[in-house]
Parts: sequence; C-alpha cells; structure tokens
Amino acid sequence: MPLLLIVLLTGCQNAYGFINARWITDIYLEYIPLDREQKEAPFESKTFTDVLFIKDMADAMNKSKRIPGDLDYDYDFRMKLTFGDGYTEEYIVNLGRDSGNPGLLLSAERSSTVYTIPVEYADRLRTAIFVGGDQTAADAEVAKVTLDSPFTLSRNPLPQVTGRPEFLNMELIDGKYSEDWTALSPIAGRKWSGQFRLTVTGEQGDILSTYPLSRQYRETLEFGSFFQIEFGDYNGDGNPDFTIGQYGSSNGNVFKLFTLNIDRSIEELPINRTPELFVSASGRYSVKLTETEGGFKVSQYNNSLGKQVEITYRWIGSAFQKVQ
Repeated sequence: MPLLLIVLLTGCQNAYGFINARWITDIYLEYIPLDREQKEAPFESKTFTDVLFIKDMADAMNKSKRIPGDLDYDYDFRMKLTFGDGYTEEYIVNLGRDSGNPGLLLSAERSSTVYTIPVEYADRLRTAIFVGGDQTAADAEVAKVTLDSPFTLSRNPLPQVTGRPEFLNMELIDGKYSEDWTALSPIAGRKWSGQFRLTVTGEQGDILSTYPLSRQYRETLEFGSFFQIEFGDYNGDGNPDFTIGQYGSSNGNVFKLFTLNIDRSIEELPINRTPELFVSASGRYSVKLTETEGGFKVSQYNNSLGKQVEITYRWIGSAFQKVQ
C-alpha cells in the first residue's frame, strides 16, 4: 500500500503502552530496506543517545495508531530500544525520505500488526535520521550567554510552608540558554539547560543549605519557564514534600519527589520500582499531588486503554509503593 494512503486509515491507539523517553538510554537503528538497491543508505547502523531524538521517537510511538487488517509494507530500519535496566525491545520502522507523509511502526515480534506514525512526528525523525543534526552556519554564529552568577528559575517563600522567613530556590549554576520557536520543538520557546541546584536561603539571601539537583537525573535538566514549586505532605511525617518535573510526552510529564527536612536539608523520596513518576496534569515542572491516607494518588493517561486511570501510592517502610 502506498505510504500516502495510510493517512486515510483510522484505528485504535497503539498497544505498546506508554514509552517513557527518560527511561531509554539509547536507540539502535540498522538500515535494512526490502529494496536496498533503490535506496541510498544514510548509514549502515547507528546508535542514538541524543535526548531530543529519544524524546521524538518516544512521542512518535506514543502517538501511533493501529491500522486495521493486514498490510503489505516496506521498511527502512530495524530498531532496538535499550532501557536503563538493560531491557530491550525491537521494532520495525518505515519513514521514507519524503516529508509530509506518515510513517509505519511495527513490533518485531508482532509484524502483522501495523501502526501509523503521524506526519508531524515522522517528519521530526526524518530530519534527524536523513538530514542529520549538524549545526548550520547560522547556528554556529549564535551569541554565547555568560552565566556570571546562579540564575533563579523558581523562588518560593517558605513562611506558610515551614513557618520560617526563608526561601526555597531552584538555580541554574552551569549551563546555557537558548530559544526555539518552531512548532516541532517538544519545548518550544525559551529553554535553560545544564546543572541545577536547590538552595534554602534566609531573608537576606544567605545560603542555609544546598542540594545538587542535577545529580539525581541521568539526563541534562531542561526548563522552559519560571515556575512555582507545589508542596504537600505525602508520607505523613510533617515535613513539606514537593515535586520537580521534566517534559515526558504530550500525555503528561515525569516527576521526582523531594522533601525538605527540619534541619533544612533536602533529599529525594524514592518510589519503588520506578525512577520517576508519570503524571497527566497541567503542571510541567511542579505539580501538587492528591493526598491520601499515608500517600497520594495521580492521574495517568493509559495509551493501551485510551483513557485516564488513577494510581495510588503509599509510604511503606522507606519508599512509596503502588497499592492500586
């Protein structure tokens, strides 16, 4: 079937479940088209570790929809996703070089079940794979921004939280600032990225404690706006807890949980069997969770079910555990 005709087909949401880009360490592509003689190879094989490419691929998979019935198809690549725990999944991908067309996605184990990749996401992948991500001359001439002191993206008064005249701040201490106003960017607009820290400061700006936030993340942190941190007490110990989030997908964002102790020290609150918490909510960089007895609950969009589901976590021992 010609690739262009796929846009006329409709079907249910994909059955792969949510693909969390932040859990993927690399994506391996091997170029093996069915008609190799008529296709110029962009490469024989290549491993992608770029965070934006991984996000684009995860978004494409999360947005793919099943084509009903059987389909004869061509393909460009065999793809292997490698996750942080060493687990791998294999797929077949067909993009073609021509922009404006959807792509095809198949599980290597279920090759008779075919999914379409929407045009927007297929074009992102074509650009990265067939054009490449090298800087253009215009990119190379962009002026550098020098960071002379920590740059505060989030400043949060603590009197109503702890009763003390202090502030909890999130600061960029080493990194860069950039802008991307294209509609295809996952975080369009302004962007600060690099090494961030959390600080507790007094009324006069004196630093009372610091916490190396970036050390808790495998990827480079990126923020596209100023924001306020949302507080709650999720483990019931009387200390304020809070979330710090990153872009996850169009269905939601991923968060880590932290707590501010009475001695002003900060530590991460672990969630059993998951490095981060996926939440479908309006807040991108911090969100207030719904408190329950001994824990909290979150709303997540489940791709396989095609609807929102609620999941409850409870503080058991020294970590939050899923109970529902």
